[in-house]
Amino acid sequence: MDAAAPVGQTLAGIDPITFEVIRHRLWAINDDQGRMAARLSGSFIVYEGYDFNAALVTADGRGLYCGMYILQHGATIDEFVRRIIGEWPAEEIREGDMFFTNDPWWGALHANDGILVMPIFWEGELVAWSGIAMHDEDVGSPVPGSFVAGAHDRFGEAPLLGAVKMVRDFAPRADLLRAYLRNSRTSELNALNMRARVAALRTTYERITELIGQYGLDAFLAAQEGIIEYVERVVRGRLREIPDGSWFGQLYHDHDGTNDEIYRLCCRITKRDDRLIFDLTGTSPQAPGPINCARPAMEGAISGVILTFLCYDLPWAIGALRKVVEIVSEPGTLNNARDPAPVSMASIMGTLSTQDVVSHTFAKMLLSSERYRSEAQANWSPGFGGGLFFAANPHGEAWIGALTDAFAGAGGARTFSDGIDSGGIFHSMGSRMSNAETVEARVPALQVWRRELCDGAGAGRYRGGAAVEFGSTPHKLPIDPGTCVTFAAGVRVPAGRGLSGGLPGAATANTILRRTNLHELFAQGRIPTSVEEIAAAAEEVQLPKTIAPLGEGDFLLGLQSSGAGYGDPLRRELRLVAADVAEGLVSERYARSIYGVVLEGGVVDEKATAAERETLRRARLGGAPLPTGFETIEGARVLHPVCDTIEAVEADGARRLRCTVCHHDLGAHDENPKRAGVAHDRTIASLNPHNDRCLPDYVLREYCCPGCATTFAADVAQRDEPLQDEVALAAGERPLEVAR
Repeated sequence: MDAAAPVGQTLAGIDPITFEVIRHRLWAINDDQGRMAARLSGSFIVYEGYDFNAALVTADGRGLYCGMYILQHGATIDEFVRRIIGEWPAEEIREGDMFFTNDPWWGALHANDGILVMPIFWEGELVAWSGIAMHDEDVGSPVPGSFVAGAHDRFGEAPLLGAVKMVRDFAPRADLLRAYLRNSRTSELNALNMRARVAALRTTYERITELIGQYGLDAFLAAQEGIIEYVERVVRGRLREIPDGSWFGQLYHDHDGTNDEIYRLCCRITKRDDRLIFDLTGTSPQAPGPINCARPAMEGAISGVILTFLCYDLPWAIGALRKVVEIVSEPGTLNNARDPAPVSMASIMGTLSTQDVVSHTFAKMLLSSERYRSEAQANWSPGFGGGLFFAANPHGEAWIGALTDAFAGAGGARTFSDGIDSGGIFHSMGSRMSNAETVEARVPALQVWRRELCDGAGAGRYRGGAAVEFGSTPHKLPIDPGTCVTFAAGVRVPAGRGLSGGLPGAATANTILRRTNLHELFAQGRIPTSVEEIAAAAEEVQLPKTIAPLGEGDFLLGLQSSGAGYGDPLRRELRLVAADVAEGLVSERYARSIYGVVLEGGVVDEKATAAERETLRRARLGGAPLPTGFETIEGARVLHPVCDTIEAVEADGARRLRCTVCHHDLGAHDENPKRAGVAHDRTIASLNPHNDRCLPDYVLREYCCPGCATTFAADVAQRDEPLQDEVALAAGERPLEVAR
């Protein structure tokens, strides 16, 4: 399906050129309203970190445009609009009204992420909605910043507004705004954010009515329908080019913000013709701590994955996706929590973990398509690995600063290239790490270093991108000490997942060095660039979610998990490993233990490398020599790929799976290829030097071809866990044939 194919001929009252002009104008209007709100914000996590998004919605509540910033923000705005339409009598929705919520069961990710939406009228008729979601730094709770470690239900978190008419006649209602701001430690910043939303939406109103005045209401309404029809038609066409089947993914989320427990998240994607079913059955029950998310956030995470993978050149119209997607999820689970579950960390915990497991599973599906496999990506930096630093300010509002270094992120490996080092975060193509000087100007802290993490990237034939390691220290505190709230996922068990035998990135970690010699080093004019240069009285490894004092002379070291890898690491080109070593992204020790590459003085020893890789392959088969003379599938017709080194073929009227390296038979076309592979467990700690604090009860379970020992799948699993599903192609239909 060609995304550029003309569609206007089928639309009554609008020609193709007018359709293209209007849809691009709407696209620009939506982006402009989000960026305008960010520029007017007083919060650096918004105007520098871009923690916001905007959306345009049809009059009846179908998502028309979602911005390129935090996807889950934009992908839940239409849910809020539909709730308003269902709850308010039509005559009470008037021109100049704007409705606000920070309630996760109404569409916000968590209480900090307030959504403001506005109905748009033309000559008395409701014709569209626009909306902006934006992060407020503190919305009132027992813990400054409102990520409430220790919460047991939402009544121990920030107050929620299900929905209120915050604005009337385009002006904020003073009484409601006063009540909302009264609960915040950062009321001035939150007031600026609210007025930024109002100003941006008011400008959008003017631009939409100007557009209607130029082209007419009929053309405007026809363009809305055309956009949704266009996106639906192209997405359905792309799905038809992917073989039918089901794919499974699973990951673990560590610590619920109150209890040090492990939670499972599952996703099974079933594709039939032009329809998708996302089945989250098997996900753990909702937690007694604040990592849960409500269903709107879960749906937003799933929609964001589809937009990124399948709608890369289309308008991001959530309304079109809702017509081709079914989501199966049991209420009362981690990502479909029932009220009054604690949800204050939902935006960066339950929601992002849902995104990670869904994107991992979706990528497996894309690998089965010759045309769209190049869109598959291993997990980007999974979850979140940062926190908040707050300090008492006796002269005004408390300082609350987000440690946004995790926004630097790292890309997941692709089928043809490494992931992008410090490449950003998967759920926002527009977000970015805040400028260090901006952080230091707003918060009494110094950012001592930021650098890409050596040996952190997930290994593979193509490796994941390297994420950032950061070091910060309090500076010129008016009241010593301050407080640090760290919230991270993937600390006890790596959260990212590789594809086709690629490995996860390193585990996330936060460590506090107590009573260091930083002041002495600074006095000498020295800025340390490594932990080895810093002397400390004690070292405290932080729990994934915890609250700890942080005072003058203390040092916070944070490691964000890197992107995951694609393909067997022993198939990586030698020159690429050598280049990574030369750039300081891979150590010589890691190059040998993971990639089987032996270097002398930075130069590859090809003979020693061949021997080392042979030894590592034999270890996968229990130390036995690689077999010879085994039965292969030859002379077969290739139907389509399945992963990096497995393809579906047809031979003698039967459809089978075979290894692309040695042509070993890996079972029937509709069976899980792991059943034909050889399983080999490795400790998580052995994967790289940053995993020494991971739980020993979890292992990396690799599955390799019995003929050539090439790894084609790698799971993080409990030691006694049964075999996980991978892929089951549809048995009753003929899969697509690769044109060769």
